[in-house]
Amino acid sequence: MADSASLSTAIAEQTAWFNALRLQKDADPTEIEETKKKLGELKKSLGEINRANAGAAKASSSAAEAKKRERLLLKTAKVSHHTLQNGVYI
Repeated sequence: MADSASLSTAIAEQTAWFNALRLQKDADPTEIEETKKKLGELKKSLGEINRANAGAAKASSSAAEAKKRERLLLKTAKVSHHTLQNGVYI
């Protein structure tokens, strides 16, 4: 699997090529479509990598948050704030 930097450079190159083809008057329409599809696939791959990286970062931060919350719960005393006065909770 390619990394994010190499995909970004490939996308930049493919975008430049696609734009050059679009500006040509005698460009083959099938070649333009193939270039467009390849560019879409590259962008999709980059998005998947970015989502995977974001998911891994989120998982590690959520694990840290869970540990922090658990520690806070262990430090916090459980106190009932409800008091019964004349049969009514205040």
